[in-house]
Amino acid sequence: MKKLGLIAGEGELPAVVARNASRKGLEVIVVSVSREIDPEVSRTAGRVYNVDLHDISRVHEILRNEGITEIAMVGKVWRKETYKPGVEETIERLACSEPDRADTSLLAAFVRDLARQGISVADHLEYLGDAVPDAGILGHVEPSPADWEDISFGFSKAKVISEAGIGQTVIVKNRSVVAAEAAEGTDAAISRAARLAPGCVVVKVAWPSPNWQFDIPTVGPDTIGVMHASGARVLVIEAGKTIIVRREDTVALADEFEIPVVAVGEVDVFEDNDKRRRSVR
Repeated sequence: MKKLGLIAGEGELPAVVARNASRKGLEVIVVSVSREIDPEVSRTAGRVYNVDLHDISRVHEILRNEGITEIAMVGKVWRKETYKPGVEETIERLACSEPDRADTSLLAAFVRDLARQGISVADHLEYLGDAVPDAGILGHVEPSPADWEDISFGFSKAKVISEAGIGQTVIVKNRSVVAAEAAEGTDAAISRAARLAPGCVVVKVAWPSPNWQFDIPTVGPDTIGVMHASGARVLVIEAGKTIIVRREDTVALADEFEIPVVAVGEVDVFEDNDKRRRSVR
């Protein structure tokens, strides 16, 4: 049986990938780099290994011993974990040839290290089902014309910070950036923006090519919950490149809170409002 290596962080996504890969007839070998792992991962996987970030070189040994030539990498790894003693030294060894220690640089260094050992990164979309939506309005609530102005503005600014390796999310209001995500994560950035200006538009995009599939942006019910508590009014994601965890639940909750959820591409944000409003329910 062909094997797929799964390097897993926190959250529900490793279980989604493990389940879909198993349905395709693959044996899933999991290397968990998180202290928490979804119980379904353990039930689905052939074997599960736990590796601390300070001992990341052990990942190579496990993959080699398992005879794995292709991996997927999903799940949250908190940026704060990389600042811990021992982990920082490991990162310096891994990324010593990189110009900085941005997420994209660390991921690129790790992937290149795997490639030298004959291990490639799989196309994650193959194992994510309908969790990655196409362009359109995903629920029953539509953005207002003013919202569309912020959507277009915010998308362009989110792309700038993504290209710079800073983060994947900006929060905007009245065509002004209220907050930009950095090491704290999306939910914390939304809460921070709410203290400054309630009623913001949250825009989340992918890392630039070719690194975007190494760390696919993700939203879910928790994102909607934080937005509702913070008074944020619209969620915007990049079409074809963003994962919605528990998509039906996420969209239903957004509808309940009257928060439009919109998936847009780089072309879509420049189209007129009528064309943007095509539904992909």
